[in-house]
Amino acid sequence: MKVKLVVFDGEGIVYNCGKVIEVFRKEYSKFLKKFGVKYKDQHKEWLKYYPKIIRGKIKLREVNEIVYKKFGIPKSKVREWLKKDKEINVKYVRVYRDIKRIMEELKKRRIKVAILSNSVHPLRWKIEMLKKIGIEKGKHYDKIFHSNMIGFEKPEKEAYLFVLKYFGVKPEESVFVGHDKEEVDGARKVGMKVIKLRRNRKKVSFEDFWKKLE
Repeated sequence: MKVKLVVFDGEGIVYNCGKVIEVFRKEYSKFLKKFGVKYKDQHKEWLKYYPKIIRGKIKLREVNEIVYKKFGIPKSKVREWLKKDKEINVKYVRVYRDIKRIMEELKKRRIKVAILSNSVHPLRWKIEMLKKIGIEKGKHYDKIFHSNMIGFEKPEKEAYLFVLKYFGVKPEESVFVGHDKEEVDGARKVGMKVIKLRRNRKKVSFEDFWKKLE
């Protein structure tokens, strides 16, 4: 059956956030230290809310306000840090080689392209981040789906089914491209074809991508 939709994992396939995470931890530790708070203590408290943030049950800003209050950090500092957080994401994200060419070719073949990402950040951040690395809506993809917008995260079956329903595509007419075993298995369980790619911090191997797509 002809492929009508290709769904790419975000981080690890389309873009690399290795440097983002490295800089985030360094800068956030410095920021929290000004208030006598250790990063590991703040992170431990923040993780309690992660399941709700990732599914959009509560916003990142609201959780930060709760956590900051617990540690005696002024509420006004939430906005200050989130601004810095966004700057780090946009500045240090890197695009994987070959992905833009592949996305453009898929679009030329009239195959719909989506990005499905587990994320706690606002969607507008992701759009700005993608533009920074040269990936644009229309030219490279049709739609981005964030877990905190759709209410489900990979590998929950509902996450994949949400994307399929949006495009009106049957599972067997779609392909999920990822690197994480659980996420790839999740797509396979709903009936999607899958392409599991090898990757490391510097590159993703798109060897035989087109052959695997057929």
